[in-house]
Amino acid sequence: MKMIPKKKTKKTHKVEMGTLYDINKQIVENGVTALTKEELENKKELILDWLLNTNNEYYMLLCNERKDYTVFRLTDLENKEYDDCRTDVTNILIDECLLNRGKTKSIELTENKDAVEIWLSIEGESYCYFFFPYDAAIIEC
Repeated sequence: MKMIPKKKTKKTHKVEMGTLYDINKQIVENGVTALTKEELENKKELILDWLLNTNNEYYMLLCNERKDYTVFRLTDLENKEYDDCRTDVTNILIDECLLNRGKTKSIELTENKDAVEIWLSIEGESYCYFFFPYDAAIIEC
């Protein structure tokens, strides 16, 4: 009688790496400290320059994970100069919107410079917010 050899079964382990967002979130939670007041002041210049280059009337601050958004209207040309409005929006964004939500860990332009990526720590968990032009989504009649 001929013996049939048993098939060897390979044991496999499923390792999930997560998405790029999950990896970045983990890095921010474990390895990035909150920005100092001085660093936040320096980031205002980054945002002011970016606002000048994008030159839109509406902007949104959005965190999809938290379903959290704020819409900014940048212009009130009857009462203010456009430069003053950009400065006001920048100050409100950093000094109020971000500060009231949590600790700001990072503020950087996205690779293609179409948005500002902001990482916040809220109750010990990190979240990514994007600040981006929103004119295309506004319909005025």
